[in-house]
Amino acid sequence: MDTPQKILANLPHTPGIYIYQDGEGITIYVGKAKNLKRRVTQYFQRDDAVGEKTALLVSQIHDIKTISTDSEFDALLLEAKLIREFLPKYNVISRDDKSPLYIAITKETLPQILWLRRTSLSQHPKAAFFGPFQSGRVARNVMRKIRHIIPYCSQKQRNGKPCFYSYIGLCGPCPCAIMSQQEINMYRNNIRKIISILSGKSLNLLHQLEQDMRKKAALNQFEEAQILKNQVSGLRELLQRHFDPAMYVQNETFTQDIRNDEQESLQALLHIPSIHRIECIDISNTQGKNATGSLVVFIDGIPATHDYRRFKIRSKDVPNDFAMIAEVVRRRFSHPEWPPPDLLVIDGGKGQLAAASAAPVPMIGLAKRFEEIIVPDGDHWKTLKLSLSNTGLQLLMRIRDESHRFALRYHRLLRSRAFLPKI
Repeated sequence: MDTPQKILANLPHTPGIYIYQDGEGITIYVGKAKNLKRRVTQYFQRDDAVGEKTALLVSQIHDIKTISTDSEFDALLLEAKLIREFLPKYNVISRDDKSPLYIAITKETLPQILWLRRTSLSQHPKAAFFGPFQSGRVARNVMRKIRHIIPYCSQKQRNGKPCFYSYIGLCGPCPCAIMSQQEINMYRNNIRKIISILSGKSLNLLHQLEQDMRKKAALNQFEEAQILKNQVSGLRELLQRHFDPAMYVQNETFTQDIRNDEQESLQALLHIPSIHRIECIDISNTQGKNATGSLVVFIDGIPATHDYRRFKIRSKDVPNDFAMIAEVVRRRFSHPEWPPPDLLVIDGGKGQLAAASAAPVPMIGLAKRFEEIIVPDGDHWKTLKLSLSNTGLQLLMRIRDESHRFALRYHRLLRSRAFLPKI
C-alpha cells in the first residue's frame, strides 16, 4: 500500500471526495474538495499550520482514497451520501450538536420539500431522503442553488393562495393555488428534476432538458422552450468549476497555477506538445445579414486583446455559416506576419470544422450543445465528451465564449449602422 505522501503526489486537481481510513481500514473522515490535491495536502502541512483536532486526525490516517466528481456540487452531494453510509467518527455533523440534517421529499400528489433531523425521519417513512449534511447552512445552500434553476414551494401551510416566492419566480406553479391537472403535472415534473439533481444525476438531467428544449422550439412552443433554456443555463453554471476567493489571497501564484493546470490538461487531452498560443474563430449574423467573424487570441491562457481581429464577411447575405467560416480562415492565414497559433478552435461541430479544413495548423471544434470537443481522426472526426469540471475543457469554453462576445459586438455595430439614415 502506498504511503500518504506518495498518494498526495498523485492526487488530481479536480473536485471530489477524500476518504481517510485508519490502520484497520475503518473510515474515520470524509470530506469534499474543490481541488483534491490542494485540499488534502493542507492536512499534511507542518504541525503549527493545523489545529489540534486536525493533528489528531492526521496522526491516525493510514490510507487515503479519493473519488473525482464532475463538479463541486456533485462532491457536496456525494460527501453527504458517504457520511450517511460510513458514519465517520471525525465528521462533525452539526456545530450545535443537534442530530444530522436531511433534505426530504415527500411522496404525495404535490410533494413537499422538508428539512428534517434524524429523529424526525420516522414521521415520513415514504419520503426520499438526501443527506446528512454537515450543517443546516450547507443543506439550505444546496436547495437555494437548485431553486434558482428548478422552482419549488417551501410553504408548509397550503391555504389556496400563491406563496410569496411564486411572485419572484422561485415557485411555480405554486402548489398552494394549483387548480388544473396540467399544473399538477408541471409541479411534479419539477420535483422529479430536483430528485435527479440530489441523486447525482445532474448530467443526465442536463441532456434531457436540452432535448426537451429543442423539441419545444421545433413545435414553436417558444415560452416553454425559454423556460427549459434557462434551466439548462442554470444547471450548466452549477456544474462548472468555481474557486474559493480566499485562495487568491492565500496563494500569490494561484491564478497562474490555474492557467498552468488548464494548459497541461488540454495538452494531455489533445496530445499537443505546446499550447502557447490558441486562436478561436466564431461567426455572428442575423439570417446572413451584417455577418461578422471574430478571431480571438489567448497566450498562456490569458486573452491577448491586441492580437484580436474582426472580419466583415464579404460573401452574399445568405445564412451559410460554413462558407463564412471558410472565408475567415482563408483571410486569417493570408497574413504571414501574424504569428501562427499552436491550436485553432472553431466554434461549432463537424460541419464547421470541415469548412475550416484549409487551416495549416492543429484544429478542433467545440460544439456548444453538449460542450463536446470534435477532433480530427484520420479521414473522420472523433467526439470527446468531458465533464464540465475538466480544466482543459473550461479553457476552451472561456476562449469560445470570448470569441462569441467579440463577434457579436461587431455584428451589433454593423447592424446599428445599417439603420442610420444616409446623408
